[in-house]
Amino acid sequence: MIRSVLLSAFVFLFTVTSAAADVVRGRVTDPSGRPLDRAQVLIVSGGSVIATVTADRDGKFGPVTLPPGDYDVLASAPGFRLPARRVTVAKEGTIDVELKLEIAAVHESVVVSAAQTDRPLSRVTDSVTVIDRADLNARQYETASEALRLVPGFGLVQSGGRGAVTSVFPRGGESDYTLVLVDGISLNAFGGGFDGAHLPTSGIDRVEVVRGPQSAVFGSGAIGGIVNIITRKAGSPTFGGLVELAGQGTNRVSFETSGARGTWSWGGSFERLASDGDTSFRDSINGNVFNDDYERLIGSAGVAWSDRATRRVRADVRFGRDERGNPGPYGSDPLGRYFGIEESRGVNKPRGLSGSAVFGDSRRLRHTVSVSWMDTPSTFTTSFGPSEDRSRRTVARYQADAERGSLGLSVGAEIVKERADNSFVTDAGFEGIPVNRVLAGFFAESRWDASPRFALTGGLRVERIQRNALPADAFGSRPATGDDIVWSPNPKISAAWFLRGDRTSTTATGWTKIRAGAGLGIKPPTVFEVGFTNNPSLKPERSRSFDAGIEHTLAGTALVLDATAFFNRYDDLIVGIGLGLSGASTFTSDNVGNARAAGVEMGAHWRSTRGDAIHASYTFLSTEMLSVENLSTGAPAPYVVGDWLIRRPRHAFSIDARCPFGPATVFVLINSRSRTLDIEPNFGAPTMYSDGYGVVTLGGSYRINRQFEAYARVANLLDNDYEEALGYPAQRRSAAVGLRVALSR
Repeated sequence: MIRSVLLSAFVFLFTVTSAAADVVRGRVTDPSGRPLDRAQVLIVSGGSVIATVTADRDGKFGPVTLPPGDYDVLASAPGFRLPARRVTVAKEGTIDVELKLEIAAVHESVVVSAAQTDRPLSRVTDSVTVIDRADLNARQYETASEALRLVPGFGLVQSGGRGAVTSVFPRGGESDYTLVLVDGISLNAFGGGFDGAHLPTSGIDRVEVVRGPQSAVFGSGAIGGIVNIITRKAGSPTFGGLVELAGQGTNRVSFETSGARGTWSWGGSFERLASDGDTSFRDSINGNVFNDDYERLIGSAGVAWSDRATRRVRADVRFGRDERGNPGPYGSDPLGRYFGIEESRGVNKPRGLSGSAVFGDSRRLRHTVSVSWMDTPSTFTTSFGPSEDRSRRTVARYQADAERGSLGLSVGAEIVKERADNSFVTDAGFEGIPVNRVLAGFFAESRWDASPRFALTGGLRVERIQRNALPADAFGSRPATGDDIVWSPNPKISAAWFLRGDRTSTTATGWTKIRAGAGLGIKPPTVFEVGFTNNPSLKPERSRSFDAGIEHTLAGTALVLDATAFFNRYDDLIVGIGLGLSGASTFTSDNVGNARAAGVEMGAHWRSTRGDAIHASYTFLSTEMLSVENLSTGAPAPYVVGDWLIRRPRHAFSIDARCPFGPATVFVLINSRSRTLDIEPNFGAPTMYSDGYGVVTLGGSYRINRQFEAYARVANLLDNDYEEALGYPAQRRSAAVGLRVALSR
């Protein structure tokens, strides 16, 4: 059925005809009139982006073929932006547009993650942060996940050095509450798990981070937020890469290319990183650390075709392999339980494919068809032998969009087939069995741009989750169960209103914007939660969220201040029923847990006319474990009622400051957090507090010429001995030097 639908859609794609159209082209320059290479130009119809074009090294963009109508043309580049320029397409011909950008602390960007259609950042009604390629390069990140440290509300916890398990905690939610996508390919395991240690920065165009539940848009798994990574395509043909040497015997090499020629555009990258890891002497184990080495190889490639703004096709592929030794905890040992270094190792081999096609004019009806496939086999080897874990997922989606003046409407459906295999999930004969699940989502969303000062977005997605039948296991702990079906409606609403100015305001006039939103999110059970219970009908975990924020710019300055207050309630948490919770359920595990998280996110962004820039963020977070249902004082182990949630600090602060000196740029990064509640690292109980820390990275770069840039940095400049996760030492002071190459035509 799915194949027939896709075949019909592609036949229609290549036979549909369009009305007579104009060609829009132009040139993008900075305030002094110099061309801006790789500036981004957005063409907006109604409230949705229908075309994104990248300027070449001369600042030229287009031609873009458009059907008749009125359009807004927006442009931005790192440190620059320009409010919308209205153009009218009435008949065949050519429209030339000159776009002179202005200095700005925040710049315009297309956002594909906060609504059912692509939206300009200035028109998004959700809490969104966009981290572009220039930011990733300037901060010299080794992984894209590191950029999340500067996103307010998001916590990143790395359990050791390079390649160690890296967990993302959105607004106090669990580490499996963030949906992570790369070019439409989900990187999450069955049930939402995600390890952010293996995301290279090579080939990335931008990282979009949406805070708050997004199940109304993306369905199951988007319970706490979205991290959407889009790789680079289009623009002038570019070939480049980098070579880097760093401490702990670390070396990194990457190659990438992107560009456009006629109706075709492409992008691709490959990166290899290898490190010896920590080999220092540690008193806790009375010896030197070993088995901390790490290697990853990641590649991606994509191609797109578009002969007009209303018709385009795109395909992407991603593959990789990473291997890391697991030395176990060897840092803080509060109860004296360490036995030495573990010799286990983990190997992951992720791969995925995605394809999409867009055709039709949203003034009448625009159609989007997309498919994706992912497979993430993993092997973990200990002294007891190897164990296997594997998640597979296929997604097919159809969406129709219509724009009528200031009102936009999207409707559609999505089918997700996913399967998990794990060595420990077996039948009565100890043979491995798959856990299969089919999720069907039916959604609708309305977007109302009532005026340049007010916008409203509302949506609903109804999710049908079917877990297929399972046989009994060998221990009698899981009886045979039939198919289980759960229906879940997930609404979302958000709005933005300008108290002063509007979305076309510049730094010269300033603006004040208020934003608020509320929504529900869900996350289905993991493979272990399904495989190790006698409960035949575990429900998804759920979140209820509300946030409200303000963004203010002082007139005549490139300073943007923002603050957002949020409240999350987490219900139906799946917990094990031990002796202390025996009155809560008759099953061994059930949806009876509850927790809450509330806080304030604050940010400041400033840029001078000479290119100095400061980005700072602060998060205050209050979390609390609540009593389980049917009990007034019980909480799931190892918590007691009223405890903070594990690894969620009350205070977190980050700052990024950059200062240019001709061809050179110097930067400093500071990340700090207060103490957190953690768990004893060997046995996972009891809970205890882990100290806070502050860590400084200092670095800089020197532009040799247009093609070559040398750079260097010192991470953990003050050589602090700290732990993000109790018992797992973070990397000590380490230097890196590198050369970045960019060859373009």
